[in-house]
Amino acid sequence: MAFDQFRGRLLSPTTAARETEICVSQLYRWISSGYITATKLGYKMTRIDGDSLADFLTSRMDEPRPPRGKYAKAKIGELAGQA
Repeated sequence: MAFDQFRGRLLSPTTAARETEICVSQLYRWISSGYITATKLGYKMTRIDGDSLADFLTSRMDEPRPPRGKYAKAKIGELAGQA
């Protein structure tokens, strides 16, 4: 899979964000929510478990995203018209 490169590694949040092309603050939100396992090694030194990052990103690819914004409202309107 596309995220097997992370397996078996400990990554800094900056490295993980750069390689996955997401924001560092988003990574910290996933860590605080419990989606990704991370270890605090000292002051300003956090390492992300590559296995949990790969599992989480793979699971996000498998589930379809629900429509948001004006597209969600259009979908609800279509469903109301069918009833």
